[in-house]
Amino acid sequence: MKTNKITLFILLAAFALVSCQPETEKVQTVIDFEDVALDDNGLSSDTFFVSTGFNFYGDPNQFWLGGVVCSSKNDTVTAGFMNQFSCIAGSGALNSAKYAVLYQPGYIKSAANSNGDFYIKSIMLNNTTYAYKEMKNGSDYSKKFANGDWFKLTISGYYAKAETSKVDVYLADFRDGKSFIMNKWQKVDVSTLGKVDSVSFSFSSTDNSDWGINTPAYVCIDNVEYEQELTK
Repeated sequence: MKTNKITLFILLAAFALVSCQPETEKVQTVIDFEDVALDDNGLSSDTFFVSTGFNFYGDPNQFWLGGVVCSSKNDTVTAGFMNQFSCIAGSGALNSAKYAVLYQPGYIKSAANSNGDFYIKSIMLNNTTYAYKEMKNGSDYSKKFANGDWFKLTISGYYAKAETSKVDVYLADFRDGKSFIMNKWQKVDVSTLGKVDSVSFSFSSTDNSDWGINTPAYVCIDNVEYEQELTK
């Protein structure tokens, strides 16, 4: 009888311990930028906007400083810097109206009042019209891509200011006989970044000068899929 009482006590204690553990639920969300208000020029007009739980920073009037701007521009014809906010696909991912344009250095950050950890799962990427045409045709500033050239985006995850991991994506690749310049939206798995509270984007290229990278350091992003563990 004594043994049964001890066993019962252990079971009750274990049950109480489990019951006291906070419950969590995993919520899947997609940042598609359709909730962002745009001005008459089809751009986010402020230096800061929020979309689906993440903060984005970028001033379209001072974009040379870097950042992220939401856009609905769809000019796939006009070459050059004056068309820096258009995607070469002519729309957002999955033919959506809005997407984001990022210029180096740029990053996204979870909102300060968010409750729960974030896990970025995937991001859809594409070239801007400006970068695409510079690589395809060349200009006075940057070269036309040829055998051996490449343009690479590096996506880095951070949690509590410590880097979690990196993912490299080639936005153009002319190595080993290829002649690829991304012009369609591509879904990229970034789940290896793990738990993050911010994500940064940087660029590298075979086309460089004493001033740095000549290839326009832009990328279009859309449909950022993330999972959040919320404590109940």
